[in-house]
Amino acid sequence: MRIVELTNIQFDEFAKFHPLNNYCQTSKYALVMSEYGYNYEYIGFVDDFNNIKAASLILTKRITSRTKYGYAPKGFLINYYDQQLLRDFLICLRRYYKKRNFVFIKFNPEIIIGETSKDRNFQMNYNGNVRLIDELKAINVKRRLELQEFDLMQPRFNAYINLNNYSLSKLNRNYRKKIKQGINKGLSLCLGGPKDIDILYGFIKNNTKRPISYYRNIYNVFNRDNSIDLVMVKVDYQKYLENVRDMYEKEQINNDKWNMIIQTDPRRKNLNAKMDSDKKLQGYKEEIIKATQGLKRNKIEYIAAALVIKHFNRVSIFMSGFSKEHAHLNPNHFLYYSILERYKPYFNFCDMNGVSGNFTNTSAYKGLNDFKIKFNPTIYEFIGEFDLIVSDNIFKKLIKTSFIEDEFNKHKE
Repeated sequence: MRIVELTNIQFDEFAKFHPLNNYCQTSKYALVMSEYGYNYEYIGFVDDFNNIKAASLILTKRITSRTKYGYAPKGFLINYYDQQLLRDFLICLRRYYKKRNFVFIKFNPEIIIGETSKDRNFQMNYNGNVRLIDELKAINVKRRLELQEFDLMQPRFNAYINLNNYSLSKLNRNYRKKIKQGINKGLSLCLGGPKDIDILYGFIKNNTKRPISYYRNIYNVFNRDNSIDLVMVKVDYQKYLENVRDMYEKEQINNDKWNMIIQTDPRRKNLNAKMDSDKKLQGYKEEIIKATQGLKRNKIEYIAAALVIKHFNRVSIFMSGFSKEHAHLNPNHFLYYSILERYKPYFNFCDMNGVSGNFTNTSAYKGLNDFKIKFNPTIYEFIGEFDLIVSDNIFKKLIKTSFIEDEFNKHKE
């Protein structure tokens, strides 16, 4: 068995049929990352008959003037349960890269070691894959500790929706209300194009380290074979204004009714009902003003957007954002609801991307966690991030400096 270089065609063909295939282990992702300081290569582990037994995209980068590191995003495509194959592969991989002055190869396999949900009170149910951690450590592989939330290159906890079982009726009651209100206020989903990346970036620029060129490149590369969508939420102010006026008029009739009732029966419950109606009327008045102002600016306005990567049986919400100015329209709720509705006839799963793994009130990401949890996802814990040590001495020296930490902080998703 030996390590060989593969062409992009050979690699993509192998990856396509591998159980651990994912959008990061593709030639498309390699092209994207080549614009951000990485070189890339495709390696295969072949037997004496040139049958490929394992393969990986390896992103490579110089970490000092004399040393390099490699990164296999979302892990090697190998049968991790075949201990002999895994051991032989990692030993050969270390030798292969040691000749080229590499210090380590980082990898983070998409192997699920546990799952939980709100129904289980977030108690993680671990499976037999946990044993792989010790098996990897026994082959001179170090598992990186997550010292704080979202401390790794990829989230260790992701929220998944099984689209085969998903329905609006299963969502949190308050979310259902917000989504229906959004529909009544003229919200709808549409597809954007390359020029609309500017709109998405306007929503996310304060929450990302990446330049707008990164998202343009992701879209352009993955769109070559239609494996990405830019989905956008727009508000039709004309429809919004018509609907909210209709709601105001209906509530005005209700308000007049309660006004008459309290003239002859001023009991507390009737007074409370009248005050509740007054609040609704005031809210509708304010929305009429907002809708009228929006209509003066433009009939249509985009208020949320997301990049959705389509890969085999799942879609992944790669990045999303919304206009804080339009938070009263609940655009983020409508965006995620519409994504699930749009893709459920064609895909089995939706990866809603990362959650922190800390589901208590102490989490710095409580708002993010709570938002996704109310869609009733299954939370999967992945096996984590590992470094295959190629040069022990240099690795130990680099760990004592900030070289490695600074490098990977720049590239976290």
